[in-house]
Amino acid sequence: MQPIKHIDEIVQDSFGLSIATLFSAIAGKNPSLSFEEHKEGFFCLIERLLSSKKIKFIAPGADCYVSPTTPCPRLTIGDEEAQWHETPQAIVEQLRGEWPQQVRDENDLGLVAYFFTIPAIIWVGEDGTLVG
Repeated sequence: MQPIKHIDEIVQDSFGLSIATLFSAIAGKNPSLSFEEHKEGFFCLIERLLSSKKIKFIAPGADCYVSPTTPCPRLTIGDEEAQWHETPQAIVEQLRGEWPQQVRDENDLGLVAYFFTIPAIIWVGEDGTLVG
C-alpha cells in the first residue's frame, strides 16, 4: 500500500468540515491511490489524528445533533458525555466494521450513507477549540 502524502494539507483543507470531506481530500491530494489504498489511508489518518488529539468523534447515540425533531439537543460537542472516549484503535475498528462492503468507489451512494450514519467528527483547533 502506498502511504498517503500531503497529510498536513489534507488536514488543513478539511478542518471543521465533514468526515466525507476528509475522505475526499485524501483522494484529491493522492490521485494515484487505488480505492482500497484510499480507504486504508483514510482509516490510518483517522487513527493518527485521534492519537494526536487533532480530532474526536461524537459518542455513538449521544443526544447532540440538531434536527427538526430535536431543535435543542441535550448535549453539545463540548460536553464530555457527548464525546467518544474509546481508544483510537477501538474507534477505528468500529468505523471500519461499519464500512459498507459493497462500495467500490468514492461516488457510491453506500459511501454517502456511511458518512451520514457514523458518528460525526469533531475537529480540535490549535487553541483547543472544538469545531463540529
